[in-house]
Order: sequence, then structure tokens, then C-alpha cells
Amino acid sequence: MGRKIGLIACSKTKLGMEAPERLFKAQDIYQGRTFKRAKSDGLRMYRCDDWFILSSKEDYNLLDKDALIKYYEVDLAKQGKAYKERWARIVVSKLRQKELDLKNDVFYIFGGKSYYEPLIPYLSNCVAFRFKGCKNILLDTPIVYKDGKELRFSNHEF
Repeated sequence: MGRKIGLIACSKTKLGMEAPERLFKAQDIYQGRTFKRAKSDGLRMYRCDDWFILSSKEDYNLLDKDALIKYYEVDLAKQGKAYKERWARIVVSKLRQKELDLKNDVFYIFGGKSYYEPLIPYLSNCVAFRFKGCKNILLDTPIVYKDGKELRFSNHEF
């Protein structure tokens, strides 16, 4: 297996609503509980070698943690199938540009179905996480995908 790469979904709660022209580092702008928990606990628990942010905004898509961005309001869950498919293709293209190995690296996606389902067909080794309610990520019960198929293991690690 290759490297372990964390992909953390953006959050609705962000800094900058009162000053939409102000720039923030991507890793700092998102203030949602799930984003913060994935960043503080998920990346450590699964020993990710590097991590990036999945943004629902079409202009951003995949963000480096130090990228400077402005406040925005886009909810991927509310977008149509075509938007999500286009979003996933752009994210995958950016992963390739970063010279990540889509066949051998393991991608830990800390985000809901709207974020991981469009990416699964492109990532050979993928671990996604369920939510309890909409704001509580379940880090102890991952869903493991190998070549687009769900494996039924709990606490499985590549």
C-alpha cells in the first residue's frame, strides 16, 4: 500500500460571513464540529501522512490546507448529480496533479455521502465514515471500499 491521505469535507460553519472579502487559510476557515474533529482526531487515529480539504464550491474543490480562500455558501448535498460528478472529476484531477497514487494510496474521506460516493469509483482504496445525525462523525466504524466495492469489516485497516 501507498500513503494514507486524509480528505476532510468542508463545513457549513465558516469564518468570514461578516467580511466576505477577507482571506483565511483553508484549514482555519472551517469551524464545524465534524471538520474540527476529523482534523484533530481522525487524521491522528488513522495516521494520515498528509491531508487536504474537500470543498463543495466548484472553484475550490480540493484545497491545500494553507490555501487562502474567502467565505462562501455552497452545500454539496443540495447539488444535483451532474454537479457532483463534475466536482468529483475535478477533485480526482487535482489529486493526480499532486502526484497522489489513486491505485495504491489509501484515501480516508471524513465527510458524508455527498463527498465520498462520487469519489469511490476513482479511488482504489477508500475509507469513509458514517454520521450519527448530521454533525457527529463516527470515527470508530469506517466503511472500507476496495476497487469501488464496499467491504464489510469494522476497524479494518489497509
